[in-house]
Order: sequence, then C-alpha cells, then structure tokens
Amino acid sequence: MDKVFRVELSGGNRRYCELDLPATDYELLDALERLQRKPGDKPEWEIVEHTGFQFLHVHLTGECDLYQLNALATRLGQMTSSDRIAFEGLFNMEVAKKYGPISIATMVDLAYSTDCCHVVEGVTTDAQLGEFYAENGFMPELDDLPDGVFDLLDFDKLGEKMRLEDGGILVNRGYVSPHADLKQVYDTLTLEPKQPDYAFRLLIGRYPFETNDQPDKLVPLTLPATSDELADALNACGAASWDEVVFQAEDNAVPHILEKLDSDGIEEINELAQAIQYRAKRSELTKLKAVLHASDCHSIHAATYIAENLDDYLYEPDQRTAEEVAMEELRFVVDEQSLATLQKHVNLFNYGMDVIRESNAMMTPYGLTLRRDGEMLLSLDETPSKGGMQMQ
Repeated sequence: MDKVFRVELSGGNRRYCELDLPATDYELLDALERLQRKPGDKPEWEIVEHTGFQFLHVHLTGECDLYQLNALATRLGQMTSSDRIAFEGLFNMEVAKKYGPISIATMVDLAYSTDCCHVVEGVTTDAQLGEFYAENGFMPELDDLPDGVFDLLDFDKLGEKMRLEDGGILVNRGYVSPHADLKQVYDTLTLEPKQPDYAFRLLIGRYPFETNDQPDKLVPLTLPATSDELADALNACGAASWDEVVFQAEDNAVPHILEKLDSDGIEEINELAQAIQYRAKRSELTKLKAVLHASDCHSIHAATYIAENLDDYLYEPDQRTAEEVAMEELRFVVDEQSLATLQKHVNLFNYGMDVIRESNAMMTPYGLTLRRDGEMLLSLDETPSKGGMQMQ
C-alpha cells in the first residue's frame, strides 16, 4: 500500500515521533508507546510530507484526529491512477457546494466512492472532452458527418454542453462524471487501533524462478502458527518447500523487525513470533522493543534469545532523556525541595549522560534500558546459514 502522509506526532511532555500513514494497528500502537501515551489517546499531529493529494491540506483541520486521518490515508493508499482522478473530481464537486472545510467523514465517503464515477484520463479541457464525445459514439447525431464538416465542429462548446449535462468536472489529469449515489462508509469503520492477536502478519508466495518476476499468488499467514497451519499455507501458495517461498511483512508487533533481521527460515521466524506473543501477553512488549533497539541485533536468532531472556534486562519507561535520568538519580540523593533548588545549578544533560555511560545503559525511543548485571548491552549477532524463505 502506498504511503500518503508523513506526520509528526506530539504527546506532550517533550515526546515526539514521526509516522507514515497509512499505518497498521501495530504501527499506531507503537507510535503511542514512543509518545508514552495510552491506547485510545489522540496525540496532536502535523503533516510534514505529502506524497500526493496536496489539495486536501487546507481541509485537514485540527478537528480531525490521527485515527480519522489514518482511515482516509488507508483508502487513498489503495487507489489506482483512475481512482485518484475520480477522488479529486468528487472532492472538487463537494468544495463547490459549500463554503468552508470539508469534514473528514465526507472525505472518507468520497474516497470510497470512486467507482461511482466515469473517468476519462488525459481529458482536461472542454475542447478535449467535446472531441472525445464526438469521436467515440456518444453523440449519434454526429456519426454521419463528412470528415470535412466534422473538423469544423466547435469541440469546446460541445464539451461544455456535455459536461453540464453530465454534472461532471475537469481536474488536473482527467474528466470525472458521477453515475451513482455516493457510498456511506465512514460510520462503518473501526478507527482506533486494537492489539492484534498475532505477532506477524505476512503475505507469502512461491517465487517464480522461471521469470524472476513477482509471485502469481500471495497467501496470508499470521504467526505464530501451528505446524498444520504452516503446511496449509505452503500448500496454498503452490510451493514444494519453504526454500521456494518469498514473503512480504504486512504488520509486525515490533515494526519493521523482519526487514532488518536475517533469518534461516519460517521455523525460526515462528519461534520469534511465539516469544514475542509470550511477552505481549505479559504486557512486556514495549520493554522488548526497547531492549531490541538498544542491542542492535541483526538476526532472528539473536532477537529470539533476547525475547526469551528479557528478565535479564531492566527497563525505565519514564526516563527518555538525559535530563530525566539525572533527575531520577538525584532523587536518591536529596529530597524534593532540595532537588528543585539543585536543578537550577546542575547541568542535568551532562550529568544524565554520565549516569547512562557509567551504568552501561542505552537510551531508546521507548525509555532507558540496561542489563540487570550491569554488563554492556552487546549485540548477539549470528550469521544465518543460507536457505529458507526470503524477504521480498
């Protein structure tokens, strides 16, 4: 699915992060964790990058929350070239009806109604529209005209006449005319993210060795999975073994982890999924993400080892800056009244950095983490053997 917006999120208390939309449920929940906000909270947002649909910007007002914006981006990211033209046409028609911003609910309904329109790509003027109608049999009264007379027609006026009769509109890359009532979809959508019941959601397919092209058929697979579920998925995609399979990661409990880690195959990925699921059920997923980030591991095996031995690590979610580390350390030494006075005279950043360094800790977007035994947070890299299914 194409990315549509990049937004900067603010959670208060100097917590910020960026997020590409559309985002999956896990990606939305991960952003909330980085902001130290609870599921369902609505952080402030600002669009910092468009990949199309700039005409929407002025209408995406502050009354639109992150989850509504993501619902719109989800549909926009699925659109074909023809859909984009249809959406721009429908949107401009709506703008022409009223003064002021268009509501996010209306935008979502318009985005899901692109198949309620006829679209003629490349026709952007009345003259082009008139010529299109005249040449393609939409005006039977012109069919028998000699070529010499046909060329004398005022296509600009013909196009204007047909556009007004159709109730259509010309936009940047084509002509749009509605032929059915718009769909009412917004009220049927679930906007706020929910914790999925899987660790990984994949699309798998047999690699077409004959053409080196894309797989002909992609089959959904969620992990962890039983051996029977794995066998069924392998059979469904038409592969003889997992060595013939490529996969795309659609959603991960630890965003983008499968794009970064080397793997020996599906069994190893399934083991990691089981370990992640175990930690998620114990409400330790954020801690796991912090330790994985700090350890900078590059193999599925190393990530699984960390997940299975997570109790070897300490995690401080409320310490996300050097200044916060310093303040927490000083609370062990002085009372709150003295602390308020002392912090005016202490370089909290430098003190916090020294505390982090001396404790062999690491600051992550999820908070401070360190080993329980005080040792260095070392990467546990291992080079996988060749073979097994490959990330596409």
